[in-house]
Amino acid sequence: MITFLICMAVSLLIPDFGRKRRAKAHARVFAEGGEVVFEACLLGDRPYCRQAIVFLAASRTALCVSPTEVKTLARRCLPAGDIEIRQIRRRTRADPRIIHSFWDVAECHDGKGDFVIACAPDHMRYLSGSLAAGAPEPDAGIAG
Repeated sequence: MITFLICMAVSLLIPDFGRKRRAKAHARVFAEGGEVVFEACLLGDRPYCRQAIVFLAASRTALCVSPTEVKTLARRCLPAGDIEIRQIRRRTRADPRIIHSFWDVAECHDGKGDFVIACAPDHMRYLSGSLAAGAPEPDAGIAG
C-alpha cells in the first residue's frame, strides 16, 4: 500500500516537473531569438483562419501557421506587423467549442477584420511577443 502511494505521488510530481522544464526551455529559446511551436486556433473570416487546431511558430521576428509541427509542411507566415491584439481574455462559453476550455483568447484585428487566436496561457506570451511591441501583456487583459 505504501509503495502504491509513493508511486502515485511521484507520478503526480514528475509530469509537472517536465512541463515546467519545457516551459523554461521555450522561454530561453524565444528570448534568444529562436522559434517556439505550439498548438493554437485561429478563427474568423481572414484567409489564414481555419476551423481547426493548427500549430503556430512564434519568434521575435515572425509568426507562422502550419497544420502540423513539421516546419516545412504548408507553413504560411502571418502579417504579424499588421495584427493588433485588442484584448486577451479567458475562454468563455460563448466561444466556439473548438477552443479548449483551458485556453486564453486573443481578440485581434489586422486592419481588414476582426478574428481570434486562442492558445494555452503559457504560450500567449510568445504570441503577443511575436505580434507587436505594443501588444498587451498576457495577464493584463484577462478577465477573471
